[in-house]
Amino acid sequence: MRTVFAFLAMVLLLPVGAAAQTFSADEQEIIDLNQSCWDAWASEDFGAVARTCNEHEDARGWWTADAVPQIGWVAKNVERWGEAFHARTDWLYWEIRPVSVRIFGATALIHFWATRTFVDDKGETTTTSQKQLNIWQRIDSRWTWIGGMATPEGD
Repeated sequence: MRTVFAFLAMVLLLPVGAAAQTFSADEQEIIDLNQSCWDAWASEDFGAVARTCNEHEDARGWWTADAVPQIGWVAKNVERWGEAFHARTDWLYWEIRPVSVRIFGATALIHFWATRTFVDDKGETTTTSQKQLNIWQRIDSRWTWIGGMATPEGD
């Protein structure tokens, strides 16, 4: 009996792999689009940001530094975002981790973690993580960014 109990205890202590989260082809399209938009931001190519993120002229974004949602956030704040909010000289790490993707007809919501590590102009290394939501809508056969929200990790 002790042998059986010992065997069962050992089996229960073995590491078990968790199933990886899987997304449908449509959900993966939203993940890839979201990643491309973020890659454009990271490259600081604001022309690519405009093309890739395809912000709607009436989009609403409510980011951590804003007191209220902003209309036309990307177009109005691209330089401010690039220079003041995330001043950096060298990207060390950049990751987008999708948590949830849901598509409701022509509207898609993606919740994700954004983590970045960079060296600033003072030589200091900084890592930040944010919980984010981006909302995309298919307009004229193209996904268009219509809104989003971000909050720092822990808030």
